[in-house]
Order: sequence, then C-alpha cells, then structure tokens
Amino acid sequence: MQPGITVMMINMSNSTSFNITVVNDLNLYPEQVSSDGRQKREEYHLTPKDGNIQSDVLLLNGSPLQLTDSLDIPAMNPKLVDPASPIILAPDSIVFATLRDFNAPACA
Repeated sequence: MQPGITVMMINMSNSTSFNITVVNDLNLYPEQVSSDGRQKREEYHLTPKDGNIQSDVLLLNGSPLQLTDSLDIPAMNPKLVDPASPIILAPDSIVFATLRDFNAPACA
C-alpha cells in the first residue's frame, strides 16, 4: 500500500473562498516525482450547479454527477494538480484532496 492521506474540507460560506496549503514536513524521501519533485495531488471538488445550494444537480470538478444513459454511475475522475499549489475551496463546496506521497506515521 502506498503511503498518503486524504483530507476533506467543507466551506459552508456562500461568499468566501479559502486557499489551503498543506505542508509535508516529515516526508524527506518521496518515491514519485512531479515538476518540483513530488507526486501530483488528486482533488475532488463538489459544488452545487450554478452556485445554487438548493440545486438538484451536484457538480464534481465542474461536471454534473448524473447517471449515464445506461444508468451507470459516471466516471469520477480527480483533478490532478501540483502539490505545491494551494487547495482552493470555493463557496458552498466540499473538497477531498488525496496526497499520495504524504508520510503520516500517525495515520498508519
């Protein structure tokens, strides 16, 4: 099993965005690399359609989460981002961020 963590953030504000920076102080020897030496971060952003909190449609990374024509669950692909960039929490959103190369001994 590859080390890492997933964090969930909820922004209940209807007007304020937040930029969250995650620092991995204990991970001295990452195994996989990106442009700055770290593995890409996976993000899943859940937001209401058109910013309407009462909407019947939920968006995953900007795409509607709706059954396909054959009534299958749609693909739930992450947004891959540079791990050095902040996690942006839009108003009225839920974000799951998976940091694959994050060494968290307390979570093992």
